[in-house]
Amino acid sequence: MIYDSFRHSSAASRKLLAALVGGDLLFMVLHWLHVHTGLLTSELWSIGRDRGFGEMFQYLKYAGVMLALAHVFRRTRLPVLLLWIGVFGFLLLDDSMRIHERFGLGMMAWAHLPDFGGLRGRDFGELIYAAIGAVILTPVLVVTYIRSSPMARAISADLLLLLIMLLIFAVGGDTIHRLLSSTAFDTLAGLVEDGGEMLVLSLTCFYVCTLYVYISTGGACTVHDTGVKGAGRRH
Repeated sequence: MIYDSFRHSSAASRKLLAALVGGDLLFMVLHWLHVHTGLLTSELWSIGRDRGFGEMFQYLKYAGVMLALAHVFRRTRLPVLLLWIGVFGFLLLDDSMRIHERFGLGMMAWAHLPDFGGLRGRDFGELIYAAIGAVILTPVLVVTYIRSSPMARAISADLLLLLIMLLIFAVGGDTIHRLLSSTAFDTLAGLVEDGGEMLVLSLTCFYVCTLYVYISTGGACTVHDTGVKGAGRRH
């Protein structure tokens, strides 16, 4: 279905994707100028900065994803969409409130996690946080997937793939960045980590907005549909 979204997306959806990716690349360039020149001295220009300009852009994307999914739910009444609205809502809350960082610090203090292999104790705490989240979310997703209609399963599978891609950069990229933080690859690793998150979230916005347009133009699906219909297909 993600592939179909590209093939059959509307001109408006493609323009949205181009604008979002263009914004991502602009923030990456501004981040590079901040790190390597004296032109942008404020830390808010860093895409790795909590509540910086780049992260605020991410917040807007999360909000857009949730609003589009809410609209699709209103039209289709597919319960699995409520789960995904909750997932992206939690990710927004986690980013804005720095929940994973606070958990990492708390776990480090509580369990006396040592620094090891280039990673800090708090980094191990954040990895534990990610593992707990996966353990909680996985069975919920499996149960809802099994009990869902074919269309809901297809949408859920696509969103899960996008979520995995996001976590690869957020968790895996962050770990690699930390390991390379004292090397010449520090800036590049940071760009891959944070820039990768930005691009994946832009792709997620494009996907849900393509789904939104499809539903809004009557391509759609209700809970009574029995066939698998590509969310990005237009008649």
